[in-house]
Amino acid sequence: MNSPPDIEHTQNPRESKAFQRLEKNLTIDLLWIWILKLLRTEPKYAYQLKQEIQEHFGFSPATVTNYTILYLLEKEGLVEKTGMTNSVERIDRKYYIITKFGEEVMDEAEKYIGEIYRKLFSGNIEE
Repeated sequence: MNSPPDIEHTQNPRESKAFQRLEKNLTIDLLWIWILKLLRTEPKYAYQLKQEIQEHFGFSPATVTNYTILYLLEKEGLVEKTGMTNSVERIDRKYYIITKFGEEVMDEAEKYIGEIYRKLFSGNIEE
């Protein structure tokens, strides 16, 4: 069996394909959890969510992806759409609010991610 060629490890670990896959998996592929996190604070409209994801979490999902995830969250009962008038701009917009079920899913997600984190980074391997 041939061993892989020696590779200089002067490259930034964040530039590796493996790290980039991890980053995509934890951001874009799990966009629903970032959206629900923001909706826990107050109702928001779709474009506002996109802007706040960039501002607070440092990544920018495609606009169509944002709307697709909101549609799926609504279909699953994790969020509801409501019409609200923005008193400053006097614009009627469709705002999204997190449902009780959405809150419960977020609570379970927090527990699950905590378990995964402990398994990966506690230093001990459970048998």
